[in-house]
Amino acid sequence: MDITPHLASLPDLPPQSCVFNPAIVHVTGNIYVLFARVYVAKDPAKRCVLGQLDKPPFMDAWNGTLANMLAVVRLKRRNLPTAATPVVRAPMGIKVIGYRYLNETNLEDGRLFKDKAGRVMLYLSMPFGKYGGLRSSINLVYRIFLNCTLAGRPVRCDPSMGPARLLYYTGSRAWDKNWVPWNGTSMMSYVRYGPFGPHSTIDWLSYTQPRPRNRFAAVASEPFFGRFNSTFGRLMHLSGGTPAVLEPGGESYLAVGHVRAHPGCLHPHAIPGLLELLGPKVRANCLHMLKLPAETKESIPFHSFSYTAADGRVYKHYHVDYSFFFYRFSSSPPYPITHISHGVLPPSEGHFGIVFPNGLERLGSDWLIGYGDADQAAKLMLLSAADVEKLLVPLHMMEHLVKEYSVCTLQLQGQDQRLRSEL
Repeated sequence: MDITPHLASLPDLPPQSCVFNPAIVHVTGNIYVLFARVYVAKDPAKRCVLGQLDKPPFMDAWNGTLANMLAVVRLKRRNLPTAATPVVRAPMGIKVIGYRYLNETNLEDGRLFKDKAGRVMLYLSMPFGKYGGLRSSINLVYRIFLNCTLAGRPVRCDPSMGPARLLYYTGSRAWDKNWVPWNGTSMMSYVRYGPFGPHSTIDWLSYTQPRPRNRFAAVASEPFFGRFNSTFGRLMHLSGGTPAVLEPGGESYLAVGHVRAHPGCLHPHAIPGLLELLGPKVRANCLHMLKLPAETKESIPFHSFSYTAADGRVYKHYHVDYSFFFYRFSSSPPYPITHISHGVLPPSEGHFGIVFPNGLERLGSDWLIGYGDADQAAKLMLLSAADVEKLLVPLHMMEHLVKEYSVCTLQLQGQDQRLRSEL
């Protein structure tokens, strides 16, 4: 479900803004808070056009305005029948009941969650430095305040951010980001940039006054991640994405991370000569790349490229392929990751190579995922709990299949292109 038209058309946002990578958290009833990125290209010819995914910010060299927005929305959905294979199910409609355009600085990607007292919080990895140059991140958390007028109709809300609180772990590196807050707790998973695991956790005790940490609360033993990293090296790695949400029953958490793969794994067009060798068929994994000598694998450059899609149009592809993966970890110490999925791609009108998950919540009995498409669109995806279960593979089994780790596209079911804007 593309919610970009409902956000990009709001009065304070500049015309032709790219709105993408939405985080989402439930407040009460059918009210949710969103946090998204906003980009306005410096070159007017490279600004976003609703319904098109052919003008990603990297084509403007990220030289335009980098901003963000907070929005309060109502969501309603419809029930759809369960299918034999995992499918994307769509919410029925969205209505914005309040927002704030944040254009004073670049906050980049955010994750919305609740702390153990039920307060809405925003986790950020604040970037320092320019794209393509030396950069670093500072990990911060903000409290989100909602001032809502409940008397009369329509209900209106004004969202705002409180002061920043530093999340300081002495062992973190300059480019560490994509940490994973656990919804409803003071716990957070520390994501090792590159290998992802072993699953390591930090307890901040309180997000209103988080204490500096020099060690983890727990570290699980998971040889899968070391094997994954040694198998693929720079060709593919796993990283964080959404907050973790407690599953029904209370024994485990579910979260969505992102897979970052060399485009040559999935697209022979990405490497000169590979198309003639393998043919034009899109691959689902990196097996053909793993046959290369180790020194060759580590030195293959990452380049953007153009390809002709099934509709006959020529599309630009990013120099990396991004997809999702689901994972489950135990709610009991040392909180080991027990299940993981292969990479999954939601349906996209034009495959640019970037789908990035930022939000995870429940909508009824289903999982609601907020993600960005092509750095140009903000989208929501619903998956039933049963469908997520079909995607998850026990970690010990995936360890034996690590070379076959694949990326597949999800089916689309029940997508309503005429989404109601008024509920």
